[in-house]
Amino acid sequence: MGLVEKLLGKPAKVRATPVAGALAALILDEKVKSDERIASMKAKFHALSKVKWVQPIAGGEEESLYALIPEGKAVITRFTSSIASSKSNVFWIDTLNEILHLTSLLSVEIKRAIHNRVEVEVIIEDFNSDESQYKQVQRTINIEPINIRIHHQPLNRFTVFDGREAIISTNRKNTTEGTSALWTTDTNLIGVLRGYFESAWSESEELRKAFSD
Repeated sequence: MGLVEKLLGKPAKVRATPVAGALAALILDEKVKSDERIASMKAKFHALSKVKWVQPIAGGEEESLYALIPEGKAVITRFTSSIASSKSNVFWIDTLNEILHLTSLLSVEIKRAIHNRVEVEVIIEDFNSDESQYKQVQRTINIEPINIRIHHQPLNRFTVFDGREAIISTNRKNTTEGTSALWTTDTNLIGVLRGYFESAWSESEELRKAFSD
């Protein structure tokens, strides 16, 4: 790594190179590696862009698609794509930590969806009504048009986009990075989720009202 130098003579001695030079050399080495990785990724992207892709099967009455998304970053990518392509409504049930986490990451996409007249309704499940949590929600979820309600019981966690696709959490890790999810276009399952959401919505209370009483 170029961090030591060997002194001539007997016995042989090794000493560290000057710190400034060593750090500069390491930074240069990492930059070269990074540039090589970026160049390789650009080359792969260029090659893939020329491939004639087969169009994905559209979900419909005869075809229901399921996909297990096993890793957190892929879940966020799918969530982002689904938010960006939503046209009418998004129904979302999740924990406070996860909602705060995703809204901070995707605030631009969510605001754009709302600007395009997408109705976003959110239920924070298993919520403990205390002033600190309320302030945390107000401070982080500063997207005014989102309709937020709270439910004091644990609920199933999922998001439905336009009634055409859904992302369902498969475990109860704290954040998306540590969890996996099931993505589906099964209209029957989405109908069940929609009914579940409407029932949970009627049992929940408005966030502002809960703290104004």
